[in-house]
Amino acid sequence: MSSGMRDALTLAGILIAIVLFTQVGRHRFNLFKLLLPMGLVVFFAWSMLKDLKFTTPNMTVAGTGVGIGVVIGIGLLYTMKVEKDQATGKTYTRAGLPYLAIWLTVLVARLAFIWSLENITSFGHDFGVWAYKHHIDADGVAAFFVLMAMAMVFVRTLGVAVQWLRGPKVGRVGVAGESGRRVNVSK
Repeated sequence: MSSGMRDALTLAGILIAIVLFTQVGRHRFNLFKLLLPMGLVVFFAWSMLKDLKFTTPNMTVAGTGVGIGVVIGIGLLYTMKVEKDQATGKTYTRAGLPYLAIWLTVLVARLAFIWSLENITSFGHDFGVWAYKHHIDADGVAAFFVLMAMAMVFVRTLGVAVQWLRGPKVGRVGVAGESGRRVNVSK
């Protein structure tokens, strides 16, 4: 196994553990749960961008990653609810299988891409030719994946924070409808 695949598996394992233990199910949302992911987004984005060659092709690939991450982040936000506990007044997030499925799909797709690069000669060759032809270097490809993940986390966290600051209505919390929308029903 290459170091790239090992790193990808390690990152995927860490991310899925974080998602499983801190986001799937019902979890309290507070200032710490806002600042930690935002701080990690800034740290990893800076780590990725500080050595990136700011060429048009690299920025195009990185921007595409950000755009895809924003769309996926909106999907993540759409599959979860923000609710306020009547008894305590504390805010909670609730995410279930659709939320987990989005994360798993993204992580498996990333691993499949890396595995294909390393194990399917024609795919690796064709991708290399395409990247060379379009002047995209390895850091540009890495920026795509890192910034996509960071945009997902940023949009999801920002969306939850906006709902938290607005203050979900205190009341009986409705069940998410068939469409997956968050439904708050006051008494």
